[in-house]
Amino acid sequence: MGVGRVITDWSEIPVELLMRVVSSLDDRTVVVASCVCCGWRDAICWGLTRISFSWCKNNMNNLVLSMAPKFRNLTGLVLRQDKPQLVDNVVETIANSCHDLEDLDLSKSFKLSDRSLYALAHGCQKLIKLNISGCSSFSDDALAYLSSYCRQLKVLNLCGCVRAASDKALKAIGYNCSQLQSLNLGWCEEVGDAGVTSLAYGCHDLRALDLCGCVLITDESVIALANNCLHLRSLDLYYCRNITDRAIYALAHIRVKNKNQMWDGVKTGDEDEDGLMSLNISQCTALTPPAVQALCDSFPALHTCPGRHSLIISGCLNLTSVRCACAFQAHQEVNTLAHHAY
Repeated sequence: MGVGRVITDWSEIPVELLMRVVSSLDDRTVVVASCVCCGWRDAICWGLTRISFSWCKNNMNNLVLSMAPKFRNLTGLVLRQDKPQLVDNVVETIANSCHDLEDLDLSKSFKLSDRSLYALAHGCQKLIKLNISGCSSFSDDALAYLSSYCRQLKVLNLCGCVRAASDKALKAIGYNCSQLQSLNLGWCEEVGDAGVTSLAYGCHDLRALDLCGCVLITDESVIALANNCLHLRSLDLYYCRNITDRAIYALAHIRVKNKNQMWDGVKTGDEDEDGLMSLNISQCTALTPPAVQALCDSFPALHTCPGRHSLIISGCLNLTSVRCACAFQAHQEVNTLAHHAY
């Protein structure tokens, strides 16, 4: 039986073995390993598809500038920061080097300007997930421009993007990004009915929408969502105080529309799902118990019972009588036990 060749140098490690080793390392160690020798660098850069630089508390710009041109096969990149560091030329380098990026997190990058979005529009058109929450310097013109190139977007986080998330930008997103499934517009106070209705008409596959703190929207937005986004599973209307019972009754009828669609022979692929599964109507003080109860009755997945709160009604003291299906079931079981006890 022959004896295998003894490896005497780091550079002699086979690529397959090296990639197995790298897959077990944390992101910081991967960066260090890529500097061992040219062979290691080339193998890692060729095989690496996802990496996070969030661990880098200082000099992130220099690190990413040096590494991005090497990691040309990246599909996922996290640059989330606790202390804002990133500047535009770093994002431009990423856009020029990493054309296969599908998932990019730039959240809390307060120093970035529209230059970054324009660069991503041209260099990263395969983007599926983009998180720019807290990037308060972006404009709605730049966001609209990005949407016209990155048409495969499915998940978009704009929470706190107070300048970028306007009705103008949302109209562009609704027109360009028909595959969108999840959108966070939390605390984007310039968002109004015109923008949300445009989304509803253009993004029929929307599953999750966060409108927390979007104080301008009214029933018209929710009714448009109920009529056009039949796959909606999660909706956050926290502090949307212009929402009334009209909107809630419209949501309650989503299930009826879905059943009609099934009877018409249209297969959505979601027939096993149970409509709305999460709804936040905290501080929506205009709502009344009959409307919210009707919604609960339509969607058993909405829970008010302890430990399973998926219908959040804090701040709505007039809704304390609303009960989910679990509460009624528990009440029936108690009555049954009491009956048998006699």
